[in-house]
Amino acid sequence: MRRERKGRKRRSATKAQQSRSSGLRGEVGAGSSLAATLRERFGLSRMEAVVACALADGLTYEEIADRCCVSYHTVHSHVNAIHQKVGVSSSTRLLALIRKEGWS
Repeated sequence: MRRERKGRKRRSATKAQQSRSSGLRGEVGAGSSLAATLRERFGLSRMEAVVACALADGLTYEEIADRCCVSYHTVHSHVNAIHQKVGVSSSTRLLALIRKEGWS
């Protein structure tokens, strides 16, 4: 008997989904000066920088997950890693740091 999985079902990404996700990675985060600053200063991975930039743009975890073709839980894991690397306890504090330093 097969066990039902909780949450989103994994499915292979179509070409349209892949182009949307690569568009997000280039447009929202990976190539921006904020992403470069965060990656250099705090050692964030490319995807962590994309997620941090998306948060700074006001996107929710669900919106980030949909646009990057990953699960909500993957986004949550990236956010936890960002908090740990940057040394903040919440996304609100991360955004406050970004604004305080003038990186936005």
